[in-house]
Amino acid sequence: MFQKRHLPFILIIAVAVGTGVAGTLFYRAKVAESARAQSAAEVLHIAPGTKPGAVPPHIRGRGQVIIEEFADFQCPPCGTVATILHQLEEEYRGRLRIVFRHFPLDGHQHARLAARSAEAAGVQGKFWEMHDLIYQHRTIWSTETDARPHFTRFAETLGLDVVRFTADLDSPEVAARVAADQERGHSVKVSSTPTIFLNDQPVPPASFSPPGFRTLIDAALAAPTPAP
Repeated sequence: MFQKRHLPFILIIAVAVGTGVAGTLFYRAKVAESARAQSAAEVLHIAPGTKPGAVPPHIRGRGQVIIEEFADFQCPPCGTVATILHQLEEEYRGRLRIVFRHFPLDGHQHARLAARSAEAAGVQGKFWEMHDLIYQHRTIWSTETDARPHFTRFAETLGLDVVRFTADLDSPEVAARVAADQERGHSVKVSSTPTIFLNDQPVPPASFSPPGFRTLIDAALAAPTPAP
């Protein structure tokens, strides 16, 4: 009799406790999500009112000659140029800097997701490693209906925290960084990829070869250094 009379009250208490636990878990999840987003923003240095171009940019090498590349990961010539520039950075070590800028084209289905994947890896310090993997396997993921599983596997290959990678991939901070590079591209009249500038001067596509780049780099190195 006691059990039957008090059963409704027991059920009410159980429901209340369950609701409280669920609410606590939801709150903790939202707090964790907020902390993750803040961490991504801190790593990516996203700030309102900055000039066009992600800050800091992704740079390979050090030197007085600066090549700024606007590229789309799904663009075949961009992959070829990326390989050439990496080789030149090694060849001109200490004299050449390569600056990478995202410029995903609307006609390429997975280009923006690829750019965000590179940035999500960058949050964990692996931008260039992801950049290289994406280009190396472009002919595979670019033909898929859904390329996301490929980028997730790349993250696993690089030893990234895949849960965080997946969350950062869709974060507004990562999207803002890609958009900032694209805005910079528009500000300097970029309309196709690859588009390349050497010390702020446009490089003609006819020079997108090792000999062509070497000629321009050597000329820039030989030019008198402007007075401060």
